[in-house]
Amino acid sequence: MVSCPPVPWGRKFKSTFGRDPVRLTPSLALVGSLQFGISGPFDSHVYALKGPAGIVMIDVGAGTHTEQLLDNLRSDLMTDAVKALVLTHCHLDHCGGAAGVRKRTACQVIAPQLSRSVLETGDEEACGLRSAREQGTYPPDFRLEPCPVDLGVADGANFEAGGINFKAIHVRGHSEDMFCYWTHFNGHNWLFTGDAVFYGGVLGVINVRGSGMDGYRSDLRKLQGLAVEGLFPGHGLMTLKDGQKHIDRAIEQVKKGFLPPQVGQGGLVL
Repeated sequence: MVSCPPVPWGRKFKSTFGRDPVRLTPSLALVGSLQFGISGPFDSHVYALKGPAGIVMIDVGAGTHTEQLLDNLRSDLMTDAVKALVLTHCHLDHCGGAAGVRKRTACQVIAPQLSRSVLETGDEEACGLRSAREQGTYPPDFRLEPCPVDLGVADGANFEAGGINFKAIHVRGHSEDMFCYWTHFNGHNWLFTGDAVFYGGVLGVINVRGSGMDGYRSDLRKLQGLAVEGLFPGHGLMTLKDGQKHIDRAIEQVKKGFLPPQVGQGGLVL
């Protein structure tokens, strides 16, 4: 799971964080997160953007607290009219609730084309759930409910969701199907990085098949020059300012032949 330093934003929180969603901007909220205690105990960060055509969710958690996610949407953004769910990759803590949210909201599901067959068949071997259960990360009865994918995106694809334009960027290293999503939203450049790159230039290499530095050596440079202001990873801290410097820190380390910090170090554990 995840341990993390205190939240750096101006809003005050109860020491337990309660179950309140976290408003980051007038049109962006964190509506799910295991580490902030606002949804289920296996959930990645779940972001909700209020676009001109409705709500866009970025990732969806493991699926144990779907009603809580929707309640958080209603209490913070005053609507649960989810028009699109955009998934970064098919690890359970990010995608497990996709089928439940789709059933409740009739939203469009957008995912990497590489993830499509895994999500649609509920392939627990390919998404790493079987090995994660064996490691004790998830309970023995955890399952991935199959979910139809309405749009599969490829590297470099531009697509629209909820009236917001996104660019899909394939960055292998955490997993073979790991995608980041860049958008110029309300006058700012934002990047949703899933488990590719974290605050502080931390990379997401984990000890599972399909994860390793080979992918990062090939793909991390795709994230340079994006002028990212808001950096929104799938775990840990996020920032609304100077997000690019965290990405560039990792890129420069790789260029020099060094290994940037990895998850599992410094208290950040997925």
